[in-house]
Amino acid sequence: MIAFLVGLLAFLATPLAAEEAASPILSVETAEPRGFGYFVGDLLRRDIEVRVAKPFTLEGATQPKPGRLSYWLDLRSVDVSSHDRGEIRVYRLELVYQTFYVPLSPDERHLPALKLRFVDGDKTAIANVPPIGFVMAPLREVIPKKPAEGPAGYLKPDALPRRIATSASRTGFSAGAGLTLLALALLAHHEAWWPFHKRQGRPFGQAARVLRRLARAPSEEAYREGLRDLHRAFDESAGHRLLAEDVGGYLDRHVAFRPHGPEIGRFFAASRQAFFANDLKGAETAMPLPAVAALSAQLSAIERRGV
Repeated sequence: MIAFLVGLLAFLATPLAAEEAASPILSVETAEPRGFGYFVGDLLRRDIEVRVAKPFTLEGATQPKPGRLSYWLDLRSVDVSSHDRGEIRVYRLELVYQTFYVPLSPDERHLPALKLRFVDGDKTAIANVPPIGFVMAPLREVIPKKPAEGPAGYLKPDALPRRIATSASRTGFSAGAGLTLLALALLAHHEAWWPFHKRQGRPFGQAARVLRRLARAPSEEAYREGLRDLHRAFDESAGHRLLAEDVGGYLDRHVAFRPHGPEIGRFFAASRQAFFANDLKGAETAMPLPAVAALSAQLSAIERRGV
C-alpha cells in the first residue's frame, strides 16, 4: 500500500516538475549600484540580464520607458540589447536613474521592481526583477551657524564679476595685426598682386596672369591675344619694339633671361609664323599656348627676383 501511494505521488508530481522545467525564463541576473552614499541629483545604473529560450522575445510594451517615475526619481535612459547563444537568447537592459530627493537625514529609497513580458505567439512568460534599496544622505550643514543679521544672512548676493585688465592683450593683438598687414602688403607688392598688379616694372608678371587665364580656355583668338601680350612684355622690358633680330642683343643686356634663350627664340619664330605667314595652325604646333604661358611664368619668376 505504501509503495502504491509513493508511486501515485511521484506520478502526480511529474507534470508539475515538467511544467517548471519547461519555463522559457532561464535566469534573471542583476548588477546593482552600491547601496549608500547618494545625494540629490546623483545617477544610479542598474544592469539586468535575462536569459530566455528561443523563440521567445521581449515584448516592447513592457520595456521601461525613460521619464518621471515619481516626485523624487527619474529614469534617464534605457539601453536594450540582445544576442543569441545557440538555443538561448540573452537580453541586457542598462537603466540609468537620477534622484531628486533631499532627505533631512540618511534615508532608504528603492528603485522599482520590473515585470518583463516575453512572448512567443500566444505563449507568454514573465521575468520578475525585484526592487533594490539604497541610502541617500542630506547635502547640508550639520550645525549651521546663525548669522548676526538673522535668517536673511543665509542668502548671499551673487558674486560680482572681476575686472580683467586687457590692455596688454589688446596692444599685442594690434601690433601683431599691424605686422601681419604690413607683411601681406610687402608680399603683394613683391608678387605684383592687387592693388600692385598694374605697377611699372613687372611686364612679364602681367603677361603671365593674362596667359594663365587664356590657357584655361584655348582658342585661335586666345592664342593670338597671348602672343600679343607676351610681345608687349618684351617691348616694355626692352624699352622699345623688340623684333626677332634683336633677341641676341636683348639677352646680352638681360643676362638672367639667357637660359631661356631657346624658348624665347621659339616664341618669336611662332609669332612670325602666326602674324606674318598667316599660319596659325603651324604656329600653334611649333609652340602651343600652354608653352607660351609657361615661358611667361618663368620670365615672371626671374623678374620678381630682380636679377
